[in-house]
Amino acid sequence: MDGDKITKKYIPLVFLLLAFYYASTFIVGAQNVRKLIETEISFPTDLGSAPVNFNLQSLGNKKFKLVLEKPSKQLTDVKIYDILGNLILHDQLNPTDGMQKSYDFTHLNSKLFVVEVGNAKYNKTKSVYANPPGSMERNVNLDE
Repeated sequence: MDGDKITKKYIPLVFLLLAFYYASTFIVGAQNVRKLIETEISFPTDLGSAPVNFNLQSLGNKKFKLVLEKPSKQLTDVKIYDILGNLILHDQLNPTDGMQKSYDFTHLNSKLFVVEVGNAKYNKTKSVYANPPGSMERNVNLDE
């Protein structure tokens, strides 16, 4: 009779230990991950792309023109930021767009723009102050 009490007392414990054992063997078995072996080396198609050289010409009153030095043979990314670093415009120039493109930001308060032009490999950044040449800003105080 005492043997039955001991057996009934330890049966749940034995089941619990067996459950932990099988769960731990499953976790170990699940971490056996197969690794693929690379047999080929592949390179991006635009790896040999040349740097993009460009100039910025102020057209005045928050307008400027981007002029590429050479025609591009691939897509060229153009990102324009305001002086605070906020991205204003993300544009792409196609080879069919030609060597220049004008931008008009008269709807914005900023007059200084940072322009980043590049391709998949190279990026160049320049800034342009888009204010009419020879003009100065005048702050008018209406309290006087």
